[in-house]
Amino acid sequence: MRTLTPLIALAVPIGCLFFGAGTAAAVTTEQAPGTVTVNFTDVEARMIDALNLGPALGALPPNFTPEAKQRLGENLAEYAGRAARTPGSTLSVIIDRPVGAPPGVGVTVIP
Repeated sequence: MRTLTPLIALAVPIGCLFFGAGTAAAVTTEQAPGTVTVNFTDVEARMIDALNLGPALGALPPNFTPEAKQRLGENLAEYAGRAARTPGSTLSVIIDRPVGAPPGVGVTVIP
């Protein structure tokens, strides 16, 4: 996950600056024994959606098959769009451990 988390965490603030939205609110991470969760605000999700970063972020897990990377990218794009349209929501990306080669990645929106 040393690759995935920094890339996700950097992509949104850069997008916010590029689009003139100011600095991103704050990408947060939560550590649990079996997972790492990366949380984005609705503003950050809007940047992921606007920059169409879902496919690029979905391609990051090195151990995923091409089809799995494509599906993850589609899910990231879909859920980022949902979070972008829901003020005050959180886009959460839940990465199973081991993070460097996760067996799974989940994506959800918390209203």
